[in-house]
Amino acid sequence: MINRLAAAGACGVLLACVCVAGCNRVVNIREEVVAADEGMVRPGPFAPTEIRIHPLTHVELVGDQKQVVLHVEVRDGWGDTIKGIGDVKVLLRRSGGASIGENRQQWDIDLRDFKTNISYFDSVTRTYRFVLGGLPDWFLSDGRGRVRVLFRTGRADGTVEVLQDDFEIVVINSDGS
Repeated sequence: MINRLAAAGACGVLLACVCVAGCNRVVNIREEVVAADEGMVRPGPFAPTEIRIHPLTHVELVGDQKQVVLHVEVRDGWGDTIKGIGDVKVLLRRSGGASIGENRQQWDIDLRDFKTNISYFDSVTRTYRFVLGGLPDWFLSDGRGRVRVLFRTGRADGTVEVLQDDFEIVVINSDGS
C-alpha cells in the first residue's frame, strides 16, 4: 500500500513538472540596441516619438539665486512614458520675441551615456529633471520667458529625429505676484 502511494505521489510530481515545463510558455523579447548614425542608438519598437515639457516645470529660489527646474516627459508610439537616448538642447528666450535666436540662453545635455541619462531621470514623476542655473538678467527682470526643448534621438529605422516642445514659464514671487 505504501509503495502504491509513493508511486502515485511520484507520478503526480512528475506530471506537475511536465505540465509546468510544457504549459508555462514564456516568450523572452530582447530589444537590441545597435549603433545608428550621428552617435545615436537604434532603440527598437519603443523609440521616443513625442516629448512634452511637463507642467511641474517651475522657477525656484536657492539662496539668492533663481533657477529653472525643467521637467521633460518622453513618450513612445503607444503613449507610454519612457526613458530616451539622445541629445537635449534647452533654449530660453524672451516672451514675445520675434525669433528663438533673439535674447536667448542655451543649455546642452547629452543623454547618450546611460549613467548620465539615469541621473537626470526622476522615477517618481517619470520625467527628466534638469536644473538650469545662470539665468539671464532679462529673464529675472521680466519674470517670464519661453522655453523650447529639442530632443535629438534615434528612430527604430536608424534615422535621427528631433522632437520639440515649447512652454511659457512665469516667475511667481513669494507674495503671489
